[in-house]
Amino acid sequence: MNKLKIEYIRLALAFLVFVYIVTHLFLYINRIDSQWFQALAELFTIPSLVLIIAIPIWMIIDLVKKNIVDKSILNLTFFISFISLLLFGFTFIYLN
Repeated sequence: MNKLKIEYIRLALAFLVFVYIVTHLFLYINRIDSQWFQALAELFTIPSLVLIIAIPIWMIIDLVKKNIVDKSILNLTFFISFISLLLFGFTFIYLN
Protein backbone atom coordinates (compact mmCIF):
# COMPACT_ATOMS: atom_id res chain seq x y z
CA MET A 1 0.00 0.00 0.00
CA ASN A 2 1.54 3.28 -1.03
CA LYS A 3 1.56 6.51 0.97
CA LEU A 4 -1.16 8.20 -1.08
CA LYS A 5 -3.65 5.40 -0.40
CA ILE A 6 -2.90 5.65 3.32
CA GLU A 7 -3.63 9.38 3.20
CA TYR A 8 -6.93 8.73 1.42
CA ILE A 9 -7.85 6.10 4.03
CA ARG A 10 -7.07 8.59 6.79
CA LEU A 11 -9.20 11.22 5.03
CA ALA A 12 -12.09 8.76 4.66
CA LEU A 13 -11.92 7.83 8.36
CA ALA A 14 -11.91 11.50 9.38
CA PHE A 15 -14.88 12.19 7.10
CA LEU A 16 -16.85 9.22 8.47
CA VAL A 17 -16.30 10.41 12.03
CA PHE A 18 -17.39 13.91 11.00
CA VAL A 19 -20.59 12.60 9.38
CA TYR A 20 -21.32 10.47 12.46
CA ILE A 21 -20.96 13.46 14.80
CA VAL A 22 -23.04 15.79 12.62
CA THR A 23 -25.79 13.17 12.27
CA HIS A 24 -25.79 12.52 16.00
CA LEU A 25 -26.02 16.25 16.75
CA PHE A 26 -28.81 16.71 14.20
CA LEU A 27 -30.89 13.93 15.70
CA TYR A 28 -30.23 15.13 19.26
CA ILE A 29 -31.02 18.80 18.61
CA ASN A 30 -34.18 18.03 16.63
CA ARG A 31 -35.25 15.47 19.26
CA ILE A 32 -35.71 12.66 16.78
CA ASP A 33 -36.07 9.42 18.71
CA SER A 34 -34.69 6.58 16.65
CA GLN A 35 -34.02 3.24 18.31
CA TRP A 36 -31.68 1.93 15.65
CA PHE A 37 -29.55 5.08 15.64
CA GLN A 38 -29.28 5.06 19.43
CA ALA A 39 -28.03 1.48 19.27
CA LEU A 40 -25.50 2.39 16.60
CA ALA A 41 -24.46 5.50 18.51
CA GLU A 42 -23.71 3.41 21.59
CA LEU A 43 -21.58 1.13 19.43
CA PHE A 44 -19.67 3.86 17.59
CA THR A 45 -19.04 6.39 20.36
CA ILE A 46 -15.83 4.85 21.70
CA PRO A 47 -14.33 4.11 18.25
CA SER A 48 -15.13 7.65 17.11
CA LEU A 49 -13.41 9.06 20.21
CA VAL A 50 -10.35 6.94 19.50
CA LEU A 51 -10.30 8.06 15.85
CA ILE A 52 -10.76 11.73 16.78
CA ILE A 53 -7.65 11.50 18.94
CA ALA A 54 -5.62 9.07 16.82
CA ILE A 55 -5.97 10.69 13.39
CA PRO A 56 -4.31 14.04 14.30
CA ILE A 57 -1.56 12.22 16.21
CA TRP A 58 -1.01 9.94 13.21
CA MET A 59 -0.88 12.99 10.94
CA ILE A 60 1.66 14.79 13.15
CA ILE A 61 3.87 11.70 13.24
CA ASP A 62 3.76 11.41 9.44
CA LEU A 63 4.47 15.12 9.13
CA VAL A 64 7.55 14.84 11.37
CA LYS A 65 8.77 11.77 9.46
CA LYS A 66 8.08 13.60 6.16
CA ASN A 67 5.88 10.77 4.86
CA ILE A 68 3.39 13.18 3.30
CA VAL A 69 2.78 12.82 -0.43
CA ASP A 70 0.01 15.38 -0.92
CA LYS A 71 -0.16 18.39 1.40
CA SER A 72 -3.70 19.30 0.33
CA ILE A 73 -5.05 15.95 1.54
CA LEU A 74 -3.18 16.45 4.81
CA ASN A 75 -4.67 19.93 5.25
CA LEU A 76 -8.18 18.72 4.47
CA THR A 77 -7.85 15.76 6.84
CA PHE A 78 -6.52 18.00 9.61
CA PHE A 79 -9.33 20.52 9.07
CA ILE A 80 -12.04 17.83 9.19
CA SER A 81 -10.46 16.26 12.28
CA PHE A 82 -10.24 19.63 14.03
CA ILE A 83 -13.87 20.50 13.24
CA SER A 84 -14.94 17.04 14.44
CA LEU A 85 -13.05 17.55 17.68
CA LEU A 86 -14.70 20.94 18.20
CA LEU A 87 -18.16 19.51 17.51
CA PHE A 88 -17.55 16.63 19.89
CA GLY A 89 -16.41 19.06 22.58
CA PHE A 90 -19.50 21.21 21.94
CA THR A 91 -21.65 18.13 22.34
CA PHE A 92 -20.18 17.20 25.71
CA ILE A 93 -19.97 20.69 27.18
CA TYR A 94 -23.13 22.43 26.04
CA LEU A 95 -25.65 19.72 25.29
CA ASN A 96 -25.26 17.66 28.46
